[in-house]
Amino acid sequence: MDKSIYSLVLSDKVVEAVDDLANAAGLSRSAMINRILAERVAYTTPEMRLGEIFSAMQRAMNDGFYYLEQPSAGTLSCRTALKYRYKPTVRYSVEIFSRGGRKAGELRVSFRTQNEQLISDLMGFFRCWAALEQRYIASKLSQDIIYTIDSGKFTRTLNMPERDIGDEQLGRAVADYMAMFDAAMKQYFSYLPDADTAARAAEQSYAASVVKQKVII
Repeated sequence: MDKSIYSLVLSDKVVEAVDDLANAAGLSRSAMINRILAERVAYTTPEMRLGEIFSAMQRAMNDGFYYLEQPSAGTLSCRTALKYRYKPTVRYSVEIFSRGGRKAGELRVSFRTQNEQLISDLMGFFRCWAALEQRYIASKLSQDIIYTIDSGKFTRTLNMPERDIGDEQLGRAVADYMAMFDAAMKQYFSYLPDADTAARAAEQSYAASVVKQKVII
């Protein structure tokens, strides 16, 4: 959305009240005034849209996810714990792109670890997950799924579905995808070090969850 500089003459008391609202919301004065005016004229700004998507995600997410401080207005981060020896933390970061493209956003999954065995097991699951997606949903998407798998880190594009959906539906779809990923990963790790059995458990979890997805992204 294009932005320009405008001069406004405002009451000092009004500015003080706006600043209080801005501080409470973690916004700048300009951003808060922009939000207030947008709400008054019934215009949805990109920032408001992101807020609606992330709010929908939080409402749809289960209790196993713990939200972290947002690194930016367009990114939401949360974490879960993985049952694996010293219980490493799984960090999920979702970035939502501007409306108009066929890519809704990007999901990044990462671990802070130098443990070579854990990294190896993570790489095994990430490759297993990518193979499952190619088998079960790739043909249902209008765009290719783009992955990056590297040293215990996983990145995947989130595709917009063919039919138009609202921000509430998009937020729920992203939350459902993350929950499906997290559940399959925990199933996989619960059967290690037997990698073949772990892969079958992950597929069973995936197959049971994907049929319930109302929106495939």
